[in-house]
Amino acid sequence: MERFKVSGAELRNFYNGNVDLSRVFNDIENDLRSTNQVVCRYVVNGLEISEADEAKFGTVSLDQVETLEYLTENSRDLMGAVLRGWLEALPELIQRTENLSQRMRAQGLSGLLKSIHDLVQNCEFLIDSVMSLKELMGDQYLVASPVDWMKAEGESKKTVLEALRALENKDFVLLADVLEYDLNNVLQMWFEHLQALEKSLNGEYTGPTIESSKNGPDLVGRKRLAN
Repeated sequence: MERFKVSGAELRNFYNGNVDLSRVFNDIENDLRSTNQVVCRYVVNGLEISEADEAKFGTVSLDQVETLEYLTENSRDLMGAVLRGWLEALPELIQRTENLSQRMRAQGLSGLLKSIHDLVQNCEFLIDSVMSLKELMGDQYLVASPVDWMKAEGESKKTVLEALRALENKDFVLLADVLEYDLNNVLQMWFEHLQALEKSLNGEYTGPTIESSKNGPDLVGRKRLAN
C-alpha cells in the first residue's frame, strides 16, 4: 500500500479555482487506473474518512482543504484477496444453505429465524462484494470477462428478494425451496464465476487480459509518503 499527499494550495492552483472534493476524488481515481491502482482511503485535513462518508465529504470545496492524503493499493492484489476470501467461504455458505432448507422442512421456522437472517445478510454482502470487483476491473476487461455480470447480478438480487418475501410471509415451504434450489444455484454460480476470475487474474484464462488507459489528469504536487 502506498500513501500520497497533496496540499490544498497545490490543488487550488492545479484546478485554477475552487471545485468540490468529489471532482478531485474522481480525477485521482481515474488517474490511478492507468497504473492498476485503487484508492483504499482518503484523509482530509488529517481526518480519515470512511467510504460511506465520501459522498458527504465530496461536497466540501477546495478552499476548506489544507491537505489531502490518499492510500492506494494495486487493484489486482485487492481483487485477488477478495476472490480468495469468497472462494474459501462459499463452500461453507452453500452447505449451510442446504442444512437450513432441510431443517426448515422438518421443523418450520421455529428456532431458525436468526440463522436465516444471517444467511440472507451474507448473501447480500456477497453480491455487494463481487459487484465491487466489477468496478476494480474496468470496462475493457469486463467485455472479455468470463462472467455475465448483468445476468449474475440480476439472478442474485431476484433470489434474495424471493427469500426475504417468503421469510416476511412466514412461508417456510416456499423459503425452503428458494434456499435449496434458487439460492444454492446462485451461490454455486458465483463459486464457479469467481474460480474463473481467479484463473484469469493469475494468467490461466485464455481470453484477453486486463488493459488500462489513462482517463484522468495527473495531479501535480502530490507526494508519495513512506508507508
